[in-house]
Amino acid sequence: MLLKQIKTIYHDIFKSYDHPALTHHIKKITELDVYLPYSSTFFCITNTQNLTFEFISKNMTSCIGLDKNSLLKEGMRQFWNRIHPEDVELWLKALNDLMVFTLEEIPIKDRQRMSYTWNYRLLNEAGSYVNIIQNTTPLEFDSDMKPIIGLAHYTVLDPKIKMPITATAKLLNNHNEYETKYFNNFSQKLITNGLSNRERDV
Repeated sequence: MLLKQIKTIYHDIFKSYDHPALTHHIKKITELDVYLPYSSTFFCITNTQNLTFEFISKNMTSCIGLDKNSLLKEGMRQFWNRIHPEDVELWLKALNDLMVFTLEEIPIKDRQRMSYTWNYRLLNEAGSYVNIIQNTTPLEFDSDMKPIIGLAHYTVLDPKIKMPITATAKLLNNHNEYETKYFNNFSQKLITNGLSNRERDV
């Protein structure tokens, strides 16, 4: 799939006409990043309206070897170019299904308490594909309460681990526990259809 096609589909999923202010989020995250230790997880503030990373933590380079300043300049397009070709279509379907589920099934009052997780393989600077588990929590919404600004955590796992492409939407309930509201295994749907969301939480 061509990058231009990816951009078009991605834009359709996250289409909005709002331009939220990010200054306060970036300031707080930047302050926090100084104190966080290096690990196999890095985080970013993502802007789905202009397809940019508004912030990238220092761990990104140590995790996947990419130049932070280059990603800040080039944005999501450069990142997408590194997703494994076999994963692109399933990844886009996962994003679309999560968005549709949120808009159709999650009440507006609950959307700020949602967290979304999906995975894919990404080509690191060394030329190897690694597993990425991305967890995104919305920070800002448009006028239709569609999530458009997110705090994304990327956990890097060994490429030898065989992982199906999955997507999960969880709600932080009144007990401050995450409750699975949506799950889909896009690689092996038949295997997971028998499990309820509650069984996955357990």
